Formats: sequence, structure tokens, C-alpha cells
Amino acid sequence: PGRPTAFVPLKPTGSVPISTEKQAPQLLSTSTRKPMLSKKSFSDPQVVGATKKSKWNVPHSSLKTRPSPSPTTPCALPPPQKCTSRLVQHTSADVISGRIAMTLQARSIKAKYCKSAVKCRTLDFVKFYVRLYAFPGDNDEGGVLVELQRVSGDYLSFMYDCRAILDAAEGKEVTLDCNEYNNKSMYLRLPVSQMSFACNDDVILEHDLKTEQDEEDIVNMTSELLSSPQSDSNMLGMESLVSLVDVNLTSKSTAILAAKRLVCTRHESGNGPFSLHNYAMSLIIYEDDHADDDDDSSLEEDATSLSMQVSLSRSIAEHTRRLRTHALMALSNALELLNSENILCDTISASSEWYASELIPSLVENVKSASTKPFDATLAARCLTSLAMCSKVFESTMKADCGGNCCLSVLERAGEIGRDEFELLLRDVERCRSTLWGC
Repeated sequence: PGRPTAFVPLKPTGSVPISTEKQAPQLLSTSTRKPMLSKKSFSDPQVVGATKKSKWNVPHSSLKTRPSPSPTTPCALPPPQKCTSRLVQHTSADVISGRIAMTLQARSIKAKYCKSAVKCRTLDFVKFYVRLYAFPGDNDEGGVLVELQRVSGDYLSFMYDCRAILDAAEGKEVTLDCNEYNNKSMYLRLPVSQMSFACNDDVILEHDLKTEQDEEDIVNMTSELLSSPQSDSNMLGMESLVSLVDVNLTSKSTAILAAKRLVCTRHESGNGPFSLHNYAMSLIIYEDDHADDDDDSSLEEDATSLSMQVSLSRSIAEHTRRLRTHALMALSNALELLNSENILCDTISASSEWYASELIPSLVENVKSASTKPFDATLAARCLTSLAMCSKVFESTMKADCGGNCCLSVLERAGEIGRDEFELLLRDVERCRSTLWGC
């Protein structure tokens, strides 16, 4: 105990279990009209061989060996873990980095590239690094060490992406079943509304039969969390709201009630002293001008520690960004749900002028920021599609200049960014363009 662990050379294959049925973190959709990503194989020569231009091209000669703990450098990195690293032999670093970059784009993982490291962020707010190291050795024991390090976020979600990235780095076939990617939760195999509890035929579970008052109480609990002065309660409330308007995670009647509370200012059941609509829309429209967190910090191993004040400022900015992304996610789910039930137009008819003059220009601005916030741009494009399908007035507003922005040019630029960096953005932007212009 207390002695440094010896660094055991990793085997080139078989060090990480291979998952052939990968369910990535996803945006849940309730619309059957949404085009699905087709099953895609990363064994395509363009991906495995990285023959097309890559966002990440690491010269093999620039790789450094991985620092290990020693008496003179006790703060060096601990030995790599087998489940989050892979030794790739007989392949140059530029090919490996190209494979990883293509995999990150296809899985809609936001990435910032710097020399031999990548800072990544998934749709589930999981942050991690991908680093490449030179691994010297004799008798074909050397190669390139690919290592992933989780910084924050859900471990299971991280491991799903970790296995896929490591497999792609080796040139293995990594399939992405996009029906799973778009429609199903990573933890659920059946929508909650279709679930039933195992019991005898003559037993009826009381909590399986919800009354209107029960549904009201569920939505009111979320409102109480959002109205709390505690920031952690606000985050929990926004996460709850996203789940409430998703029929895969709650009953349809509860989801419709929550969606109506969210999209209109005055609902017949009443929002009480706290308005879900005002809270969520203020997050979407009145965005704080925070710098993107991926541009704030260095990816270098020897980066100095941040001051307490800077660290606190970034934590607040990150909290606000997550609240805003959850608000966009809840709105996109609510609009798609109500649109699929053919009640969206009637629900927001009293607020249609506000939607056309305030919300739609704000959503176009969100799509415009795709280069720094691709996930928010994806959700905004999804909201625009639902609104365009709902009303010809909204469609005409989008085709005209929204706040000085040409919607078509904004969507075209976002599509280019999605094609290079974020697959999910590309799909939703193309769907929005198809709805508006039929192209």
C-alpha cells in the first residue's frame, strides 16, 4: 500500500468489451414524422481510414509519452485504466485522430481540438478528455495509447461513448442504431405510459390510476422546485420538467398538462403564483452573454490552477447554460407532443403574436449560434419545425427576415457546421428546411 502501481502494457485488442447495440444519450422525440438517422457503420473507408478532411489531425512525430508517477514527479497522471484506454498498434496518429473526430461528429459530441487532446461534451452533459500518447516498445509492443478521462457527468453514459470511441480508434466497426438513438431512453426499454406493475389479476394498484388532481400535483411539485431560491432545486426542477413533457418518461395525460402549462401564458388549470411559461421562456430569450466554457480553459497537462473567483464565475455560467439547454429541451418536447396531438395551434392561439414577434426570432438566433452551442441550435431548429408545421403565419415569419436574420442562410450555415461537427444538428436543420422550403 502507498507504492506506485506498475504500468502494465495494454494489449492491442480485447481490453474493452465491445458493445454492438449502443444506445447513445439522446434527444427524445414524440413525432413520428421526424426522419431517423439510418444505421451507419464507421467501418466505411472515409471514417476508418480518415481519407476525408478531418477536424483533428495529429502528426505522429508530435506525440509525447504518457507521464507516470515517480519520486521526482509525484503529481503525474496515475496509470491508465483498461476500461478507458486502448493501445493501437501499426497505425499512425493522424489516422487514429481522424477516426476519433469522425466518431465524435457522428455521435453529436461537441469537441474542442488542441494538439494531441480533445475536450468533449455529450448531450447528457458528460465532460471528458480524449488524449493520444506515444507508447514506445520493442518487438511490436509499441504504438499509440488512446486514453479517455471523465471530468463530470453520468458514468454509464460516458462508458457508452468511451467504448465506441476506443473501438473506432482501432478501426473496428461501430454501428449506431439511430432508432434507439432518437426515440428510447438509455435506461428504459419501454415508454412509461406502456408499463404495468407485476401483480395478481385481481389486484389493482391505486397509484397506477392517476386522477386529474394527481396530475396537477405532479406539475405543481415541479413549479415549487423552480420557484425555490436554491440553485440545485432549480436544476432538479428543470430536469423534472423535461421528463414531464416526454411521453417516454411519463403518462401522456400528465405530459399534455405540463406541455400546456409550458407553452401558453394562461392555462385553464392555472399556473398559480409561479408561471412555468415565464420561467422557461425567460431562460431562452434573455440569455446571459457568457463566454463558451470550452474556450475558457487550456487543454494542456500543465495548466495552472484557476483562482477561486474565476472558478466560481465559470460554475455560475455553466449552471445558467444547463438551465437554458433544459428549457429548450422541454420546449421542443412540448411543441412536438402538442403538435402530434393536433392541439398545438389551439393551445397557443391567444399568444400567437408573441410567438411570432419574440420567440421565433430568438430561436433563429439560437440556430445562428450553432458554432459555439450546437446542442442548443439543434433544439431551437426542432422548435422552429414544430411551429412551422403548426401555423402558416409562423411559417411566413420564418421565411421573412427574423430580427435582421435570413432564416434560410442561418439554417444553411448551421447545416454546414452540423455536417462537420454535429450530426444531430444536421438532421434537425435539414428537417426544418424541408418543412419551410420543401428542399
